[in-house]
Amino acid sequence: MVAYSEHSIVSGKTKIVLSIWEPAEPEAVIVFVPASMLHPLCYEPLLRGFAEKGFAVVGLHPVGHGKSPRDVRRYSLTDIVQNARDAVSFAAERYQAPILAMGTSQGGTAVAALAAEDDRLMAVFSNNIMLSDMPDTIHITRMPKWLRRVYKPWLQYVKLAARLQPDMPYTINRYLGAARINLGSKELQSLFDDPLCLKNYPLYFLSSLLNTRFPGLTDGSIRCPLYLVTNRQDTLFVQEYSQKVFERLQAQHKEMVIFDTGGHMFMLTNHHEVCDTLASKIREAIKIKDSI
Repeated sequence: MVAYSEHSIVSGKTKIVLSIWEPAEPEAVIVFVPASMLHPLCYEPLLRGFAEKGFAVVGLHPVGHGKSPRDVRRYSLTDIVQNARDAVSFAAERYQAPILAMGTSQGGTAVAALAAEDDRLMAVFSNNIMLSDMPDTIHITRMPKWLRRVYKPWLQYVKLAARLQPDMPYTINRYLGAARINLGSKELQSLFDDPLCLKNYPLYFLSSLLNTRFPGLTDGSIRCPLYLVTNRQDTLFVQEYSQKVFERLQAQHKEMVIFDTGGHMFMLTNHHEVCDTLASKIREAIKIKDSI
């Protein structure tokens, strides 16, 4: 029997909401961070599936997202990392079980950054990680590819623009391209119609995505098993980019888990396959962590 509840906690200068799916006796706890503009309830079939397999799930509604208050207009990727850290603290107080972090898209980068700073995690599962110092990162956006040749000056331009017009709105189509998300028209429209999903990001936040550096990802600071989860049909984080990222990541144990179908949003659409595969990997990670 899986119980669902919601809790509000203080994180930074505001409060955030956590969605909880929990079995009677969880063998581990998953702190889950969603993709751009989304919230954990979008992933309810997947997260409930994990709970049915014996894992408690603490789903994060990041600052300004989902059911969390919209009282903070300007936030950064670093703020979302702090939200995840506070969710881990909540989980540590609530459960006597190993805690891992899982995130998808920008959430994948956030949980990986957290793993480099927080030794309480027994593993981290990142569905995509962006290393924003890599010029190939321009290919994730819908910006002209020739900007790769002037990537560093372009980043400075974005930073300056964000200082001058921090609240300028950018829709998902404007900075990524909705067609590249690999969702069917019905599924994509349901996200656009969801009142809890954001419709745009301020330029301030997008600048933080591109200009924030997390050196802990590549300097060996990650002390727990790290799983980079990718999809061969992902047209945002293409396999070539993810392979380059994987080669740069440093952890005591790292592994790449590759799914064949579903594209960028396969954690939404292929939830049965994702749940079965990653549940097995979580149990494997617990054994690996115990041996490190």
